[in-house]
Amino acid sequence: MLMTSLSLVSRRAAVCCIAIGLMGGAAPALAESDYPSHPITLVVPLPAGSDTDTIARLMADGLSHSLKQPVVVENRVGAGGQIAMKYVASAKPDGYILAAPFQAALTLVPHIRRTPPYDPQRDFTPIGRFGSLGIALVVPADSPLKSFDQLIAKAKAEPGKLTFASFGVGSGGHLAGEMLNAAAGTNIVHVPYKGTSEARVGLLRKEVDMAILGDGLAALLVQDGKARVLAVPQASRSVLFPDAPTFTEAGVPLATQGWVGLVGPAGLPAPVVKKLEAALKDAAATPGLADRLKNIGLQLAPTDAAGFSTIIRDDYALWGKAVNIAGIEKN
Repeated sequence: MLMTSLSLVSRRAAVCCIAIGLMGGAAPALAESDYPSHPITLVVPLPAGSDTDTIARLMADGLSHSLKQPVVVENRVGAGGQIAMKYVASAKPDGYILAAPFQAALTLVPHIRRTPPYDPQRDFTPIGRFGSLGIALVVPADSPLKSFDQLIAKAKAEPGKLTFASFGVGSGGHLAGEMLNAAAGTNIVHVPYKGTSEARVGLLRKEVDMAILGDGLAALLVQDGKARVLAVPQASRSVLFPDAPTFTEAGVPLATQGWVGLVGPAGLPAPVVKKLEAALKDAAATPGLADRLKNIGLQLAPTDAAGFSTIIRDDYALWGKAVNIAGIEKN
């Protein structure tokens, strides 16, 4: 009789344990199905007012509308984007802390650090690219260099004489210039400045012969009659400078382009990724958004998670080669 009672107790205990286990296993699925149930934080690696910040805030507005929850932008600035991206990489993978990285923060920074702060393919879950950001090779409005072909011819005839400005050692502009040298067989000397504003001033003061700048800044200089765009190092012509050839069209096989996208920490659940993918697509379809972003040089080009993962992988490999070509010393 005692053994029968003990057996009954054991069976009841086992049933309770199974029930508790099933309830515990169902909790994450339930949380994912209810996602999002409270506000989301979107971490931006650059300061308020930057092009990336402007794009991220427009993206956040669209995501908020689609997800029916506030998406709050938080600027975590410093170390070329490392501070923000390390923070997101270490966050809980539940979809409530995301990042809107620019290309260099995710795929370039790890190549110029002795101890990389994160692995772009291991430490993050790609959700989608929002759009692409172009860069442009510009000269002062009264420069004697009237075309990209003329620039290349002069650079080959007088190696080491021409100079180009970028917004810092290891920046996208710097590496694009070094990749140009490698692709065209030229030796245009790099002159780094501390940020885009100083690079702009250096160009206008004619401290350098040319500069490689973001499309948005280049467009402002062109509109003010202070500069001309000779070419753009991207796969297709810029919407801002449709008359400027691509490097490839001008005979230099080089195509690179920045972007702004959406990522979360590694291990983000698939259902959450799917919801965010759909919300990002909805955000990109916001009426009038394409025209607003065009003014800062962004072309809407939303992708799904798989497409963005491929872009990150390819760009990581590209910037690795560019860093080697430029001979940048890791710090």
